[in-house]
This record gives sequence, structure tokens and C-alpha cells, in this order.
Amino acid sequence: MAGYNFSILTFEPLGYPASTIYAVFYTFYIPVGHLWQCLFVFGWPDKYVPSLMANAPIGLSAMAIGTALTGFLSKIGFNASAEDAISSAFGTEMHDHSEEEGEFYSSLVVMVATGVWCFVLSLYVNAAAPAEGKKNSVKDPAKEL
Repeated sequence: MAGYNFSILTFEPLGYPASTIYAVFYTFYIPVGHLWQCLFVFGWPDKYVPSLMANAPIGLSAMAIGTALTGFLSKIGFNASAEDAISSAFGTEMHDHSEEEGEFYSSLVVMVATGVWCFVLSLYVNAAAPAEGKKNSVKDPAKEL
């Protein structure tokens, strides 16, 4: 999220729309995200490159969802609306939205939406293959006690 927001602050003033910045940033982020998933969630695969290739469609579909959602949220002015709602809820001063301040709140929504999408699909793609000859490879923890 920090990398995306840095990219927004760097490239949006140059005239690039938030959805394009998101698409380019996320394309480079797919291998990094997969690496982190391997290290912290699913464990290191026996063959890394085939695992990356199996997970790449998940990242590409998440990029399409994130790009569309980023474009939509940017078009409706979601970030400014979120700032106004937070300001009024906490009684702070309203600020002028004439200056571009990034897409922080929009990126939170996109991060949650694509994170859930990726996690659910990753559970399916990275599930251990059932052993041959067994009907159900899922162990019942209650039976092991």
C-alpha cells in the first residue's frame, strides 16, 4: 500500500490516472506478493516458478478488479468523500480538496477487496493435492486427539 501511494503521489501529478498507476504498480508487485505468501502463509513450494505461474492468474485477476475499482473510486471522488466523512465524524476542520493528496482511503478499499479475492483463490490453488487412493485428504483434528 505504501508503494502504491508513493506511486500515486509521484505519477498522478504527471497526468497518469490512478487506475493506470495501479495496474502498472500491481504488475510489478505480483512476484513480490507471491514471495511473501510463500514465506509467511503457505510455506515454500517444492518448485517456486511453477507455483508463481499457477498463482499469476490470481494476481492478474486481482489487478483487473483493483484497476476497475481504483478507477471507479477515483471517478466518484471516494477519497475526498472519506476525508470529509472522517472530518465531520471527529469534528475536525474540513480541508480543501483542490490539491491532490493521494488515494489513501481508496487504496484501503482496493487492498481489502483484492486481498480477500487473492486469499480465497490462493487457498484453492495452493491447497495440497489429495493423495492418490484417498477419498478425502483433509484430516479431522478431532480424530487425531
